[in-house]
Amino acid sequence: MPTIGSDCDLVLIHPEVSDGDPVGFVLSPDSANSGSSFSVQRELDSDGYVHVFIFFTILLADQLRLPDGSIDTSGRNITYAQLMEFLEQEDGLSIETIIGTFMGVGPVGHAATEMHLVDASYISCKFTNLDVYHPPIDSEILFGSLWQADTPEEDALTWETSVWR
Repeated sequence: MPTIGSDCDLVLIHPEVSDGDPVGFVLSPDSANSGSSFSVQRELDSDGYVHVFIFFTILLADQLRLPDGSIDTSGRNITYAQLMEFLEQEDGLSIETIIGTFMGVGPVGHAATEMHLVDASYISCKFTNLDVYHPPIDSEILFGSLWQADTPEEDALTWETSVWR
C-alpha cells in the first residue's frame, strides 16, 4: 500500500488498473509552495451542481527520489505506463490525497499535458467529478471499507461501522 509523504505524494486507484491495487505517484515540486502540491477548483453551476476539477503534475524519472529520501527503482517507463492506464479509464477513479480521497472522478476532455525531457517527464493531469460531488472521504475510512475476500483485518470496517453514501 503506497503511503503519502513516504513513498508517494498522491495515489490513484481504479479496479481495472494494477489489479485494483492503489498506485502511488510523486508530484513535481512546486516553487510557489514548500514541496509538491495539487489544486482543487470548485464550480457551482446555475442548477446547483458542483463541478470539481483536480489538477496536479506527476514527476517521472529513472532513480526518482521519493518523499522519504529513498530511490524509486521502478523507472520512468513503468510508471509512465501505469499512469497511461489510469488516464484511459472513463470513470470510477479515486484519487487519494493528503486531505482525503476524491471518489468518482475521471479524465474528461483535455486530461493531460506531457513534457518529456532527457532526465525526467512532467505529466500535468486534470480530473473532474463525473457524478454528484462528495467531499473527499478520510482515506483510512475508505481503505478500511474496501471488500476483503479473505479473513478481514482487525481494523476492517463492518456493516455496523462503515460509512455509506
